[in-house]
Amino acid sequence: MKRLIQRGLLLVILALGLAFHLSAQSTQMTIHMNDGTENTYYMTESDRVYFEDNETLVVEFVINAKAHRYNLADIRKITCTETENVTEGNATSLCISPNPVHDAFVLRNLNGKETLHIYTLDGRLMKSLEAVEGQCVDISDLPIGLYLVKTGSQTLKMIKL
Repeated sequence: MKRLIQRGLLLVILALGLAFHLSAQSTQMTIHMNDGTENTYYMTESDRVYFEDNETLVVEFVINAKAHRYNLADIRKITCTETENVTEGNATSLCISPNPVHDAFVLRNLNGKETLHIYTLDGRLMKSLEAVEGQCVDISDLPIGLYLVKTGSQTLKMIKL
């Protein structure tokens, strides 16, 4: 059972690690330990999360060359929250909330009615639909993975957990 939980955690962390690499936004990651303590990190696209072996999670910051190591048996859960960098023009950019997604997401800052396309990273079209601002989009039928969500001239990255 412990091995199954570790492997599940491994898949989630690998997906999140790839998301950190692909995302131009930063991500707040909190590691919740079994003893009740928490360690919070603000990850950017140059930072890495990976496994050093089958029992150690490494959080590595490229800029200051620091790495934090955690024994998987000591971790209760890991939470991640995407935080947007404030830049000019971001207020009108398309947004998916929440991201990572479990079964559904809500569209924000959509200009009227637009066609929404969801693609796998290798370019396969998984879903197409007409969408409007604030619409809840059901993706419970999609497998876990990383996707590209396209509308008009905008493309977003989405993680399905």
